[in-house]
Amino acid sequence: MLDVISLIAVAAVVMLYAVAGVMAITTGRAVPWQRGYILRPRLWGCGALVFAAGLALARYGATVRDLTDPDLVFACSLIMLISGGVLQYVGQRVGRLRV
Repeated sequence: MLDVISLIAVAAVVMLYAVAGVMAITTGRAVPWQRGYILRPRLWGCGALVFAAGLALARYGATVRDLTDPDLVFACSLIMLISGGVLQYVGQRVGRLRV
């Protein structure tokens, strides 16, 4: 039961993050609560998509163990999470602090 609940929660977060990334890429505008902090929304959107894919891959690797090597899947998802975070950081304005 807990696996199903965590699967639904992670799926909802991944979908929301992916929608925000696609919106930033296609329209060139950031999500409303981040508009003052993001300088390059398309770069930030690419990072959001890579981060969401890494999160989905990590969740997939935690559940499916029959045909895959869990260590390899986790390493790939960790690389995707880190690179997505770096792309999002580069897309933000430098020196802007949230108040």
